[in-house]
Amino acid sequence: MSCASLNSLGRRAAVRSSLLRGDRAQALVETALVLPLLILLIVGLFDVGRAIWLSNTLATAVREGTRYGIVHGALSAAPTGPGAASYTPPDTDTTITAQVRNYASGVPNNLTVLSTWPDGNANRGSRIVVTATFPFTPILSQVFLGGGLGITLRSSSTLVIEQ
Repeated sequence: MSCASLNSLGRRAAVRSSLLRGDRAQALVETALVLPLLILLIVGLFDVGRAIWLSNTLATAVREGTRYGIVHGALSAAPTGPGAASYTPPDTDTTITAQVRNYASGVPNNLTVLSTWPDGNANRGSRIVVTATFPFTPILSQVFLGGGLGITLRSSSTLVIEQ
């Protein structure tokens, strides 16, 4: 092989090497642009899943609190509602609130529980309405807005007293 052909091969290798370095740099720039958006999307999906899970947990807890209220009507051994020692007018019954909080595992402590009896009493055939709410703040809102953006998750259940 002549010296000229070796020199030509060396130049081709150098050109090929510099092109490959350019491709690697381009891939690095593209990754740097796409990765933050991908992370935001994943964290946003996580937040939506967390909100759905908390909403479902809240609905189950409220349903259990209402169930407790219908089996502990005015005729039961441990009544709840109007006339009971645990009732504070117009909308708080500590035993029903305790039941809701017991079943609301994973829900923050700032849960508000209201228990109302639309018919004015806890007799058989009357209705009980249990409603619970709490503020939900997405992770992205906590990170970027200092918790400034949030929604209130709410659940309510109405049943007829059987006891």
